[in-house]
Amino acid sequence: MHIFWYKDSITGHLKQVDALLMQLQKEVRFSLSSIDCEKNRVTNALQSVLEKNNDENFPIVLIGAGHTVYPKILNSQKFIKETLGLDSISIAIMRPSRNMSAFDLIFAPDHDFIKQKTPNNVITYQGALASTSFAASDNKKAIIAIGGKSKHYKFDEKIVLMQLKYILNIHPNHEFNIFNSRRTPQSLNTQIDDELKNFTNARFINIDHPNDLSFNASLCESSLKFVTPDSANLVFESLSTHGKTYLIQIESPNYRRWFGSKKIRSTMNNLVMSKQVGVVSLLAKKNKLKISKIENPHPGIQPLAEVEKISFAIQKYLRGQ
Repeated sequence: MHIFWYKDSITGHLKQVDALLMQLQKEVRFSLSSIDCEKNRVTNALQSVLEKNNDENFPIVLIGAGHTVYPKILNSQKFIKETLGLDSISIAIMRPSRNMSAFDLIFAPDHDFIKQKTPNNVITYQGALASTSFAASDNKKAIIAIGGKSKHYKFDEKIVLMQLKYILNIHPNHEFNIFNSRRTPQSLNTQIDDELKNFTNARFINIDHPNDLSFNASLCESSLKFVTPDSANLVFESLSTHGKTYLIQIESPNYRRWFGSKKIRSTMNNLVMSKQVGVVSLLAKKNKLKISKIENPHPGIQPLAEVEKISFAIQKYLRGQ
């Protein structure tokens, strides 16, 4: 089998496809070619590879995530059929906004189909695809992962810093790695740096400065994981490992959102209600005093394995061809 991975430059798209291909590679053999969809001449890259592997029994899979990627996958499938006389399988990761019926397979978050029937060529997964880790976590290690401004939540720096200090204070015996992201405001980065001078059990890993500590390694080994809810990818990466995941409240308790995307917020709320995640929340008292509190997830929750489910679905589809 030969897989062509159609890429854009969005990290969240790339990470989900990468997690799926890493899982698929554990179970089947395939060759992989990457196609940069921000460059021209996609068909040239296809033709040069396929002319070397022109066996009709050689499965060809075209896969990718992102709205700039989907039309190039469908155009490539047409080119392969009309120019080279070969069949191929088109796979979209996440839901395309149009031409859904043109894809052979679509794997999309279940929150994309809450209010409508799931089409026959669609298989849903929970939240976002992430590599599953069954490695044991360390009861003395913890992680805090901070996002930033997004269309899903109103990111309040004062509240985030208040919650961070609360988490560190109630877990003095844990060693914390605190990671920011490219969306984290620089003003908050500076405040975190200053505040951590008061804590001996925490280390701040700024994404803008090279370091020798891997985020994924820290996530897998930490028994406590505190993440902001503005990134579904981040939350589901955490849920795909052992340990307890907590969402950090980043909005004022009095804030009410009237506009913007509701799907991600609904997904996060469902995780809290089902106790798949715990929550660090902020309560507003009548005297205007704000108090943090923590609620734990259900004990014994196992890592999500959605990527394994989707890998199996691809193999099942290929066997039926």
